[in-house]
Amino acid sequence: MHHAYLGGLLEHTLSLVLLIHKIAGHYDGIDNDLLMTGAVLHDIGKIHEFCYESHIDYSDAGRLLSHIVIGLEMLEKKIVSIKDFPEELALLLKHMIVSHHGARDFGSPEPPKTIEAVMLNYLDELDSKVNGIRNFMASEDPESAWTSYHRVLERFFYKGKVEQ
Repeated sequence: MHHAYLGGLLEHTLSLVLLIHKIAGHYDGIDNDLLMTGAVLHDIGKIHEFCYESHIDYSDAGRLLSHIVIGLEMLEKKIVSIKDFPEELALLLKHMIVSHHGARDFGSPEPPKTIEAVMLNYLDELDSKVNGIRNFMASEDPESAWTSYHRVLERFFYKGKVEQ
């Protein structure tokens, strides 16, 4: 529902990396390497969740498994190929992927249970919402100060007074 265009996954991932870079020093005790790696990997399964031949659509694997499960499988495959990969780090990275939607109701098998996973969830949510709202506003009547009703977010959005 966000960044749903060619290049959108890269744009979203880069946006998260830049957001993390901006807030990296704000909180003490954050594992910034874990948070940054989680940001880069959290949606990696989307490269196989969708197919792009003539238009963007779900692949069979995407419909049957979701990008979270696909991403977890991709990460596991890479981890087992690295000799002596730290067990706890593997677990924490997997948790970043499975919890990034924030709640079971939104598709996460588990809610975020580390500070870094909580931060990733909220930054992911922020970036996706801002992108979605901006795209919605851009698709609306440029002469109107308000958008039409956004059914998913259940509200109108104020775009500002139109200068005449």
